[in-house]
Amino acid sequence: MIKLAQRSIAINTSAENLFKFVSNMENYKTWFPGVIDIRSFNDLAHGTKGKLYKEVLLMPDGESELIISVVNSTQNQFFQTHGDLAEILPQMTIELKESAEKVCDINLQYHSRNSALNKNSDLISILQNDLTARSHTALTTLKIIMEDNKKA
Repeated sequence: MIKLAQRSIAINTSAENLFKFVSNMENYKTWFPGVIDIRSFNDLAHGTKGKLYKEVLLMPDGESELIISVVNSTQNQFFQTHGDLAEILPQMTIELKESAEKVCDINLQYHSRNSALNKNSDLISILQNDLTARSHTALTTLKIIMEDNKKA
């Protein structure tokens, strides 16, 4: 696998609240820039292995549609998805760890699962730059959403 981006941030909320929000991928468009739309694609519960979503994503070369599948999920700790986007075969991994009472550290990572890609290719370089910037914005936005929701 080729690492495309990795970011971490501490959010003033519990791991339970954060997991519930991020494991519902329909919320992804509210915090990750460039997600045009994302909807459930089967009837499984959010955060459940095998849950599917249909996503419309703005990529550096235009809009792309893909199916996202939840491949691993441990409540309040770990959430991982695979996308079927040709060439890239993206993987998103979210790890959560409570570092203090109602403070949760989130680690967000993106990888390409396509072993045929060259890690030094122009495509990988473009994706790494793009996803690094988007991940930074995403976690900042997620922090604002979660901390504002806590006050409501």
